[in-house]
Amino acid sequence: MAHDTAPNYNTNDSRGWCGDPRRGAALGRPTVQDAPTDFADKLHLRRVRLDSGGYDLNGTYFGHGQPLYWCASADGSVDFMLRAHSRDEAKAAVRERYPHAHFFR
Repeated sequence: MAHDTAPNYNTNDSRGWCGDPRRGAALGRPTVQDAPTDFADKLHLRRVRLDSGGYDLNGTYFGHGQPLYWCASADGSVDFMLRAHSRDEAKAAVRERYPHAHFFR
């Protein structure tokens, strides 16, 4: 089933350390991979920019390293982060789990 609505990066965002924003920044985000491996719908794959401290725009800490990418489906059954040198490398990594998935440009 195709979905035209783009997922929102803030939907699955952690709310501070252990869910309490008063305790500081969250470390990463929860991973959602509820879609079956034969998932064949489109996925959104977006590079997430980090500031000089390794935080995204929401204040979630990811640290430094390879570029960070966010992969998500419109229905919320896929929502996870991954690191890769390029978008093509990120797509290849996603296709290891979801070989039939397609990507928005």
